[in-house]
Amino acid sequence: MSSEDSAEGNDSPAAQPSENAPEGRPSTGSPRQFPVVLVAAVAAVLAGIVVLTLVFGVAGGSSADGTVAVVSIEGPIAEPIGENLESELRDIRANDSIDAVVLKMNTPGGSPQPTERMYMAIQRTSKEMPVIASVQGLSASAGYYMMLPAEDIYVLPSSQVGSVGLAASAPRPQPPVRGPSGPDKRGSNVIQAWARQETLGNIFIDTVMEQRGDRIELSRAEVSTAKLFLGVNSVENGYADKLGSLDDAIDDAAESAGLDEYRIAERNVGGLNVLPIFAQTEHGIVAIYDENPSVADIRPVDTAMVYKPAIPHLSELEAVASPSLDDVVSQAVSDEKEGEQP
Repeated sequence: MSSEDSAEGNDSPAAQPSENAPEGRPSTGSPRQFPVVLVAAVAAVLAGIVVLTLVFGVAGGSSADGTVAVVSIEGPIAEPIGENLESELRDIRANDSIDAVVLKMNTPGGSPQPTERMYMAIQRTSKEMPVIASVQGLSASAGYYMMLPAEDIYVLPSSQVGSVGLAASAPRPQPPVRGPSGPDKRGSNVIQAWARQETLGNIFIDTVMEQRGDRIELSRAEVSTAKLFLGVNSVENGYADKLGSLDDAIDDAAESAGLDEYRIAERNVGGLNVLPIFAQTEHGIVAIYDENPSVADIRPVDTAMVYKPAIPHLSELEAVASPSLDDVVSQAVSDEKEGEQP
C-alpha cells in the first residue's frame, strides 16, 4: 500500500478522530496507523528491489536487456543427454532473446560418441554467443572434454576437473571365423583394438592441447597421465580459468554479452538417474538401459571417457532392481562376444 492510498483512506468516516475521545488520550483514527502503513510500503519497495535483483541482475531495473540460459548437465554422459543438449543448444541459437549460455557441470564423463556431439554443439554455440562453464562438483573426462570450447571455466575450490584420457576394457582375442568374404571381415584383432583405443585417447589429449594449450602450464605428457585436479589447483595449472560460483559465471556471461540487466532461463538436459546407468563389473564397464534390466538392456562399454572412481560398482546400484543382476550382466557380455563374430 502506498502513502497515496493511506491519504485517500483518511476521507472515510471510519478514519476520522473520535469526537468523544477523552482529552489527552490518543485518537484511534488513522494518524496513529499512518507510520505502520508507511513502514509496510517501504518494506514492499525493498522486497521489490530484491526481486528485481534476482530476475534482472541489477537492482531497480524495470526490464531486462536480454537472457542468460543456464544449462544443467548432470550425471553420466550417454546418448539421451547428448541428444537433449544438441536440441537445447539448437533452440537457444534460434532464440533471439537469449544472449549467453552458462553450462552448469556435474558429470564423471561417459561415452565418446555423445561427448563429441556435445562438444561440437557447444563449439558451434560459442561462435554465436558467449559460453561460460561452471563446475559444481565434478567435470571429469568426457565432462571436461565437452566444455573445452567454453570461453572461461569457473570452478569452486573443491571442484574436481581433468582425468583426460580413455577408460577401456582390455581387447579380447577373438576365435577364427570360417569363410570370411575378405580379410577384414574377420573383425578387429587385439592389435587393431589397442590401436583404436590409443587413437581415441590421443584425440582427447590433442583437443585439450589445442583448446587450452596457451593456458595450461603442463606438458602434453603430464596431461596424458589423466590426473584429476582440485579446483584451486586447476586454476593454477590452467585446466580452469577462475575460482567462482555459478552466480559469478552467470554475471561473467552477461557482461561478455553486454547485458547490464538480464533474465535467467534454466534448462536441464540430464540427471543422476537418467538411463543408461553406467556400472563397473568384473567384465568392465557396462551401460544399463532399464531399471529392471533383461539381457537386452545391458551393453558392455568397450571405450569410455569417464572417471572410473565416480562410476559405482554393480553391487552399489540402488536405481536398478534385479535379483540376479550379476547373471544378467554375464549373459549380456557373453552374447556381445558372440555377436562380434561376422
